Amino acid sequence: MPPTSDRHERRTEIEAAAFALLKELGYKKTSMLLIAKRAQASNQTLYAWYRNKQELFRGIIASFGGAVREQLQASLQAEQDPHQALRALGPALLRFTTDEYAIIMNRAAVIDAAETGVLPQAIDEVARDVLYPLICALMQRLVHQRVFVSDMAPEGMAQTYIDLLLGELQFRQALGNVPPLTEPEMIERSERAFRLTCRLFQRPEAP
Repeated sequence: MPPTSDRHERRTEIEAAAFALLKELGYKKTSMLLIAKRAQASNQTLYAWYRNKQELFRGIIASFGGAVREQLQASLQAEQDPHQALRALGPALLRFTTDEYAIIMNRAAVIDAAETGVLPQAIDEVARDVLYPLICALMQRLVHQRVFVSDMAPEGMAQTYIDLLLGELQFRQALGNVPPLTEPEMIERSERAFRLTCRLFQRPEAP
C-alpha cells in the first residue's frame, strides 16, 4: 500500500480526472473505465478506493465541502463586526454554490436523483452540515450583540437569508436555464439579500 501522502495525491489526481470527464461528457457517459483511463489508474485501484462512480463523486463533493468550510470560517473570523460579516458572506457563498463547478455537480445530482440519490444526498449534507451551521452561528452573534431581534430563532433567520440569497437559482442553473453569475451579479444579488434580511430582523435602534 502506498504511503498516506502518495495515496492522497493519487486520489486527488483521480478525482480531478473524474471531474474533467464529467464536465466534458456529462454524468451518464462518465464511467469508471473512462476515469481509470484518464487518470492512468488500474480498474482494480479505482474499485478498491471507490465502489462505484457515485461514491467517487460523493468523495469529491465532501472534499469540496471541507474546503468551503475552511474558507468561510476564515472569512467570518477575520470580520469582527457580524453585521459586516453578513454583508460579506453573500458573495462568498455565491462563488462556492453557483460557479461553474457547482453547476456541473448539481446537474449530475439532478440526473442521479432518479438513479441512486447518492449525489443529491451528498450535496444536501454539505449544505446542512457545512454552510447552514456557519450562517446560524453568525445570526446568533447578531442577536447576541442586539443587532437583530430575538423573537425568531437564529435557524429561522439563517433559512430566510438562504432563501433570499439563492431561491431557485441552483435548480435553474442545473437545468441550464441560468449561466454562472458574473461578479457584479453576485454583488447585486448579495446586497439585495442583505438589505431584505436586515429589514426583516434588524432592531430599529441598531446601526
